[in-house]
Amino acid sequence: MRILLINPNTSTFVTEKVAAEARRVAAPGTEIVPVTGRLGAAIVSGRSEDALAATEAMCLAAEYGGDCDAVILAISFDSGLRPLREMLSIPVVGMSEAAMLAACTLGGKFAMVTFGNRAAPIYAELCHGYGLSGRLSNVVSLAPLTDAEMRDPLLILPRLVEAIDRTVCEDRTEAAILAGAIFAGITDDVAERVNIPMLNGVAEAVGIAEMLARVRPRKAKCGSYQLPAAKKIEWPNSALVSRFKTF
Repeated sequence: MRILLINPNTSTFVTEKVAAEARRVAAPGTEIVPVTGRLGAAIVSGRSEDALAATEAMCLAAEYGGDCDAVILAISFDSGLRPLREMLSIPVVGMSEAAMLAACTLGGKFAMVTFGNRAAPIYAELCHGYGLSGRLSNVVSLAPLTDAEMRDPLLILPRLVEAIDRTVCEDRTEAAILAGAIFAGITDDVAERVNIPMLNGVAEAVGIAEMLARVRPRKAKCGSYQLPAAKKIEWPNSALVSRFKTF
């Protein structure tokens, strides 16, 4: 089984983090194929950057997804998830949607813990779009991180623990998601210091992608996720253009 792991951020250190975490939890025989965005933001943190990341994710999927059994979006805004589900015939899993679905199996309400000044409403809207607003207790956003903190988020471990403890007490949170691909690999470090289950999304996405690849669900032949009609597309990425010509 081959799973394409798309990081449409342009930071290779993020790809290395998510690939290491994906390989740690993948079943024997599962090959993780990581790719990094070439155009766009180093770390996506807002709506316009998210739009660029979605397009780059489509390009990367068109180029590298041909011999894969599933795709994982290793970006916590799940950038391009719906377009990719329309465009591809293989399962596409977003890391945040995977974390939210897993959180719903672990308790009542879950919180998302992130960073930056603009992220909180975006995650709340993402949760609403998945029909899970009733299960979201809060989106807790820490101050923007330095480059060193993004590369090594254990530097902010005390702040993460404090934020999680606070939402447990104030919001009755029963599970928490570390919302950000940069947090891949530190979930256990945080979990050891708090009293509720912790998730990040990368590990959960691998489990769901493996399950769907084994089940091999058929591609929709009607509705909004059926393959679009073939048409001429003017775009500089030849792989993406070819994809639209052959639908």
